[in-house]
Amino acid sequence: MNLYDILIQSATVALSLQDSEQGFMPPGHNGAYHDPETPVRNTAHWLITFLKAYEISGKQKFLDGAKSAVKYLCSPEIRPMGATFWHRKNPRKDFCNGLMGQAWTIEALAVAAEKLEMPELLTIAEQVFLIHPIDQVSGGWQRVGVDGSYLDVDYTFNHQLWFAASGGLLAKTSQSKEVEQQVQKFLDGLPSMFEVYASGLIRHMMPFKLFSIEKQAQVFRKQFRQIRKPHIFLKEKEYLRKKEVGYHGFNMYAFALLKQTYPEHAFWKSSKFLGTLKFIRSDYYAKEIQTSKYGFPYNPPGFEIPFALKTFYPDSKSQAEQSRWISQQLNASYNFETDLMNKNTDDLMTHAARIYEATRLDNLPLDITILQKELT
Repeated sequence: MNLYDILIQSATVALSLQDSEQGFMPPGHNGAYHDPETPVRNTAHWLITFLKAYEISGKQKFLDGAKSAVKYLCSPEIRPMGATFWHRKNPRKDFCNGLMGQAWTIEALAVAAEKLEMPELLTIAEQVFLIHPIDQVSGGWQRVGVDGSYLDVDYTFNHQLWFAASGGLLAKTSQSKEVEQQVQKFLDGLPSMFEVYASGLIRHMMPFKLFSIEKQAQVFRKQFRQIRKPHIFLKEKEYLRKKEVGYHGFNMYAFALLKQTYPEHAFWKSSKFLGTLKFIRSDYYAKEIQTSKYGFPYNPPGFEIPFALKTFYPDSKSQAEQSRWISQQLNASYNFETDLMNKNTDDLMTHAARIYEATRLDNLPLDITILQKELT
């Protein structure tokens, strides 16, 4: 059994879940965050998988499914006020899901525009990308609400990184000079945009010095309350470390997307980046990723690490590593009864949709010894 066998099986089942009239896929609740979501995120993910399944098999049903998903992503209801894509329903948070929600949709539209030869999708993606202002202090993009209102900078580093990676895909396909200039500016300033531990693990938030005065005050108040209660402070510190471990592969996947689009940029030879790359082959990461709820049950490191390895270590030894990671992810998450990646997760529909991250991998052999445990 090879990876593409799994992709085809999963895409086939997913077609039966697609709304027959509007083309959307079942929404989830943003994994461990439990924020009810609209169908936009999962439809974007499955769109990429349907396109890959069509590329592999040539079967019309996958092309039809992709076109139906595109139709939904171009419908007025996903941009109800003509601004950003509506991703999240939690009234205590923004409805755009920061930069991250926008990045996922732009990514899917950029891929579909190229595969389906639909340049009109680039127009939509470019419009949404460019309404996000760049903050001159932090160097990052601001969030923009579904109603078009300007919100604070998105201080979560992986959100900034993924927005840039999706912008790179968009610029590559659309030849937009304005998008290209913004992504290049981000790449040039990237070394100061994030911090790493001595181990190479990427910190979840952008450097504190880049926060606005208001945001710094907010963080200080929260930390002061925690320091007064050491048991809470230590618990929060451990929680954040586990979260950062769970998101490391997600960051590396976005780095790999940028590397494929901008292969000659000087950043790839920087000591900071090389440290993050070395970390994914460390014993510490291999052990800690097993217990992070933001790892195998949510972010799929078994697809993210192989894509980073494929991009930065394109050799035969790397392919063996990739196969092991993929097999581990599927063993942890793939349900052979439903043919969906919805096992051992808080969010069945979102995790199933995230199999799309495997579409950029080669058709590698899987460890059948491990996977057959599910069949016996």
